[in-house]
Amino acid sequence: MVAVLMVSALAVNAQDYNWAIGVRGGWENAGVTLKKGMGGTALDFTGTWDFRSEFTHLKVQGLYEWQQNLSGGLDWYYGLGAHVGMWSDADKANLWLGIDAVIGLEFKFPSLPIALSLDYRPGLNILPNISGGYGDVGFGLKFCF
Repeated sequence: MVAVLMVSALAVNAQDYNWAIGVRGGWENAGVTLKKGMGGTALDFTGTWDFRSEFTHLKVQGLYEWQQNLSGGLDWYYGLGAHVGMWSDADKANLWLGIDAVIGLEFKFPSLPIALSLDYRPGLNILPNISGGYGDVGFGLKFCF
């Protein structure tokens, strides 16, 4: 019972904002993010795009995250979710649907409404066919309120 209380206390103290909005830049894409903190867990929605000349995509991703404090304003988080999107290249266009995971670190400045994050988001496309093996490392900057 003591262990459950200790883990619960860590989870409750892991996040000190209700909402955050910002930007996220990844290895192959950039986007905007909206995060709803829920006292140790969070909903994180990210819209990304990539407009390279040979390949274009738009994607919306939703993640449910568990967040725990490491020290001061530094938290680590992990979670699961899904994505939907569309892509096109010179020959064709198609829709995606898939599942995702995330693991990362977030630092919320104690005296400022700013949070920085670094995470890895692997995923697996399920539709139109099963394909995976990709992952995106990204850096985020969010305004917290």
